[in-house]
Amino acid sequence: MNLFLIRHGDAENSTYGKKDFDRRLTEKGTIATMNAVSYWKRIIQNFDYIISSPYIRSLQTAEIIASAYNSMDKLLIENMLGCGSKLDNIITLVNSLGGENIACVGHQPDMSHHLSDFISSERAEAEFKKSAIAKIIFRNKAVKGGGILEFLIPPAIFNENLK
Repeated sequence: MNLFLIRHGDAENSTYGKKDFDRRLTEKGTIATMNAVSYWKRIIQNFDYIISSPYIRSLQTAEIIASAYNSMDKLLIENMLGCGSKLDNIITLVNSLGGENIACVGHQPDMSHHLSDFISSERAEAEFKKSAIAKIIFRNKAVKGGGILEFLIPPAIFNENLK
């Protein structure tokens, strides 16, 4: 199984009267995500599932990905990927789905913590930028500490104006 952890794109700032759940991608976040996804397609042929946090900014990111891969029918919205997501819940979910390539779109610091927990029994530090993608390979099913990090790609590699 190949598990892809993806952090949502740049989103609106928190403001009084607007719930965190409702924060949308900024124009910069939308463009950076679209640019990154166009390059991802060179190294990732398809996703069997694209699982998104229900928060608007994550869902918008997941929709950009699903649209680019002509995979809107493979998009799932899961509350367990919301802010504060738990690794055990993600493991149970992705293992229950089957599939070779599964993407999970979520939030920080969750994505950094999950990446660390998937690849190490200790704490592995990683900077997980907005619109970044990490690929973790498992020999069979996803397990804590049993993954191999193949890559962690920040969006600036694909977006000159973000460097």
